Amino acid sequence: DDKNEPSKKKKRNSVSSNAVIKKEMVSFSTKEEAVAAFKGLLLAKGISPALKWIEVTKLCECDSRWDACDQILSVGERRQALAEYQTKRANEIRNEQRQERIRAKEAFGQLLTDVLPTVLGFSARTSRFVEVRSALAKDDRFYAVEDEATRESLFLDFCDDFKKREERKKRSKKREAQESFISFLQEREESGSLTFASTWESFLLSLSEVEKADPRFATSVLLPDSDRQLYFADFVIELQKAEDDKRRRIRDARRRAEKAQRDKYRDLLRQMASEKKIFPYSRWKSVEDMISEDESFKLIQAQERDAPRELFEVFIDEWDDRYRRERSFMGRLIDAPGKSPVVITKGTSFDEFKKLVTDAASYSVEAQNETFRIVNRDNPVSSARLFYDELVDRAAEAEKYGVSQQVSVKDDSSEDEGMIIEEGEVTNKSDAPETAQNGKDLHPVNKPDVEQK
Repeated sequence: DDKNEPSKKKKRNSVSSNAVIKKEMVSFSTKEEAVAAFKGLLLAKGISPALKWIEVTKLCECDSRWDACDQILSVGERRQALAEYQTKRANEIRNEQRQERIRAKEAFGQLLTDVLPTVLGFSARTSRFVEVRSALAKDDRFYAVEDEATRESLFLDFCDDFKKREERKKRSKKREAQESFISFLQEREESGSLTFASTWESFLLSLSEVEKADPRFATSVLLPDSDRQLYFADFVIELQKAEDDKRRRIRDARRRAEKAQRDKYRDLLRQMASEKKIFPYSRWKSVEDMISEDESFKLIQAQERDAPRELFEVFIDEWDDRYRRERSFMGRLIDAPGKSPVVITKGTSFDEFKKLVTDAASYSVEAQNETFRIVNRDNPVSSARLFYDELVDRAAEAEKYGVSQQVSVKDDSSEDEGMIIEEGEVTNKSDAPETAQNGKDLHPVNKPDVEQK
């Protein structure tokens, strides 16, 4: 032993010198590197989050990394690094413990799933934990959860989930039975034995014995008779809704078609008005034969027998009312009090007549606007054109019977709408003709007084 003592001392001195060399060799270029190395030292030493600074110092001061960190980091910086390390480590430990508890609960839950269904008399609604504990305690997974209260709580949670799963299965089976019953009703509908007007009693009478024995129709725990009648009623209601919707679409389509036919018929009336085949004073009897030849007349008559006449009379009445108002307005313009009477002859053109009317309205912006509207409106025929044609017809009629060709217009607010001016004496009104040029009826107004030589 004495002989070996020098060699042992020599060996210890060698180790000590190596440690000194290592301490001299450890160094850090930046503080960040030193902080990371310091935290690594704490982790390697297994420093717990609860240790105080003085206890950490005792555990780590013999390590060369501690001295190296001491050279570049102050005590405050190392204490700050320790606090950060302990906070992070505490979170990691908590997460590990949480995961461990989760794994334990999962293992215990799997144990409940595997064992409880095999326990005789087990019921998720009525069984208690103490009644099944002995069966569960035979498995190692039972002890993965240490707390007895936690075990019982997990057992109760399992029973709740088990009941919910059973309810879902029951609802699913009931829904499948309902869908099968509905498919049975749909087949009966397609075959014509079930309609929106069917009742439960009439439907049962329409079924054969084979159909009544169909598993989809037969009563069962999942499909009692009360549910069958309820599903049947809902199905018939949907059929009624579909039938109502179908009728509504047909009705709307018919209305659109009838409206299009009426619009086409009105277009025919406007066309005849523009072609001078009908006038504001026309009557149905005088134009019925001519209108009845058109296809639109037949379509309207198919809707309602008197519809063509009624639409015609509405069209004529609206046109006549509008023409009377606008004719009266133009008559007051061109025969205003205090002005020279406007004279229309057979040779007066429509453009000249429009100029006479617009010039007469120059006294007022409102009168001008109204005049432009009347002159330029062609729906169905411009009232200015009708008034012009009427005055020209009067002048032509006067020429035909040898009187003056000049016609003066009076205000349409009076019954006397015009007069023929002639050189000579006034004769009786009975001597005047009662018909217009080409045999057309004039607008129902008083005829002008005629003067003969």
